[in-house]
Amino acid sequence: MEAHRNSAFLPRLEAIRGYAALSVLAFHACAHSWDIIATGMAPVVVFFVLSGFLLARSLDRDPDPITFVRHRLFRLLPASIATVLLLTLAHQSFGFYMGLTPPSFDRLNVILNSLLIKSDINGVMWSLTVECVAIPVILMSHALLRRHGTMPVWFLVVILVALSFWGPYVHLLEGATNLAPLYAFIVGLLLQSGGTAPGNESQSTLRPSRATVVASAAFGVMFIVAVRKQTAVTIGFETLCASVLVGLAAFGPRTLAVLRPFDVDVVRFYGRISYSFYLLHVIGLAIAVRLLPFDQQPVARAAILFVAALLITTPAAWLMWRFVEVPFVDVGRRRMAMESA
Repeated sequence: MEAHRNSAFLPRLEAIRGYAALSVLAFHACAHSWDIIATGMAPVVVFFVLSGFLLARSLDRDPDPITFVRHRLFRLLPASIATVLLLTLAHQSFGFYMGLTPPSFDRLNVILNSLLIKSDINGVMWSLTVECVAIPVILMSHALLRRHGTMPVWFLVVILVALSFWGPYVHLLEGATNLAPLYAFIVGLLLQSGGTAPGNESQSTLRPSRATVVASAAFGVMFIVAVRKQTAVTIGFETLCASVLVGLAAFGPRTLAVLRPFDVDVVRFYGRISYSFYLLHVIGLAIAVRLLPFDQQPVARAAILFVAALLITTPAAWLMWRFVEVPFVDVGRRRMAMESA
């Protein structure tokens, strides 16, 4: 049971990632069409919970911290470097930039953005800075879980939740980077463990009828809080709802009708390319805004921008996934295989 839980591919989780990526684009298309208080934080929180869940599975298989950090570097940095260099080239060649004022494209700032230390060149990359901060937090949490059980890990979650209400902590890294949802990674890690120490996991015991009610409630609450101003409270609800959906998608009844949207192949495709899609979607949206100077009703404008940006971003994201993400992930795996041999 444990081996299956930690090594088997879970396709519904890939679909959740796809829906999250598409939702971020939808939020930003709406933001270009009318004034909204929602910022697209909810899909990012879903990404964080899912990352914590999947990274915990990786650490269960191989808890070596050096291997883990190296894998994260091969996973995150190549695509981020490619994106920042693409934006730098576009700015130098065509004066292209995103936002109201152009960011600095001097050499040092380009390097800092490429390494995910800053995110002023591509604003959505703030969440990747948080992912980098999460690396030592996840390693520490997993070590605590293995040695001392869940109690100290839950205590860490409580501390980080409390800090999410404190402005100096939330904006510690300045810019758009928001540390409030950092604990979502740890919640995902605990979700993977089943709320117990590794080796004592169990599948969900929810009956299909109850699982349907729980999943429907999670969908509904997630939508309500996602379209509101993002605060520590709404982020907490988003983390809870994301955990419920990830847990049911991973370990819930296979025949659950309410989860059938997670079985759609095209959404799984977007889940597969979601990292590159997330990095590039704001570029696609910026191009769509420039190419489609129309005066439409806000809802129609948002829909047209969404479709146009989707058509622009999808092939670009697939290319970067195929020729940047996959090769470097393979390099990291081959290096680990050589060392283990």
